[in-house]
Formats: sequence, structure tokens, C-alpha cells
Amino acid sequence: MEGVSEEDLEDSMKSCLFYFADSARIAAAGPHLALQQSNGHFAAAWELRQELLVGESLLHWSGLSETLKQRIARLVGVAAALPEAAFAGNDASELFHPSWEQVRDAATRFLVAREIEQAV
Repeated sequence: MEGVSEEDLEDSMKSCLFYFADSARIAAAGPHLALQQSNGHFAAAWELRQELLVGESLLHWSGLSETLKQRIARLVGVAAALPEAAFAGNDASELFHPSWEQVRDAATRFLVAREIEQAV
């Protein structure tokens, strides 16, 4: 990218990963934590989905292993595939929609893979 140093880009991607991982942690923990984190905001499901979709930018970063990229791609994919009823922004209870189970599973798999890599 023109005008952006490699160091700035690296810092930006590390920041993106930090916030993506935090959103994954909230998603993996289940709807009760997500509701608590959002103070019961009616659009909590929509906001969490949006935060997970941002992970797509991480797929183009050379600072991640292929395993983490695969886990991120899976998580982004299941978040993108959520039916509108699971995130329409009508009610905070949307986080309890059954389709969020796939998101929670993918988030957990990403977090486990990340933890394993950080331990090495």
C-alpha cells in the first residue's frame, strides 16, 4: 500500500488480530457473555457478527500461519452465513438463535489453534 510503512501495516494487522480474537472469545463464551458485554443492546448480535466479519482482512496477512488463516476463514464464513433472523438488530435475544452454535464452535477452534501457536 502506498504511503504506509511495513511497520505501520504490521502494527495495524496485530491490532486487528487482537480485536478479532476478543470478538471470537466473546462469541465462543456464548450468548450470555455477549449480552453482558453489550449491556443488552438490541443490536448485540449484529455488532458481534460485524466484528467477526472484519477478520477477513487477516486472511491476506503474511503474519499468520496457514492453520490460523483456515480457522479465521471458517469463523468468518459461518458468521457471514448466519440467517438474518440471527442478527437483524431487532432484539438482543438474537444471540440465542440456534445458528450461532456454528459460530461458537468455529470461534472456539480458532482460539484453541491460536493458544497452541502462542505456546510454541
